[in-house]
Amino acid sequence: MTRAEERFALDLVESFPSLGENLDFYYHDPEEFLAHIFFGVEVTRKVVAAYVANPGDGAGGDQLDWRGVLNFLNECLRSGDEAVRTVIGTSFLFQLPLPGQEGYAIVEQLDDELARLFSVARPNG
Repeated sequence: MTRAEERFALDLVESFPSLGENLDFYYHDPEEFLAHIFFGVEVTRKVVAAYVANPGDGAGGDQLDWRGVLNFLNECLRSGDEAVRTVIGTSFLFQLPLPGQEGYAIVEQLDDELARLFSVARPNG
C-alpha cells in the first residue's frame, strides 16, 4: 500500500462521509491501510446500493450521492497516480455488478476516464 492510496480514501471519505462509517476496520495496523479491501467491500457496495435506490439524479434524501462519487473517482483518475488508478480499476470498477445483475446499468453512468478504465478492467462488460 502506498500513502497515495490512503490519502485517496481519506479524501473520498471527507467528501462523502457516509463511506467512512467503517473506515477504521480497514487499517491492518497504524501504518497499513487496506485500500483495496475498503473499496471492494465498502465503497462499491454502497455506491451501487445508492444507484439502485435512486438511479435518476444521483442523490435522494439521506442517500449517498452516487453520481458525486463517480465524478470524484473520475477526477482522481486524471491525477495520473498509478496506485490510485489500480485501486479504482481492480477494487471498484472490477467489482461492479455483472450484466444481468441488479445495478449493472451504473456502468452506463461512467464518465470518460472511468469508462475507459472499465473497458480495460472488464472488457466483456
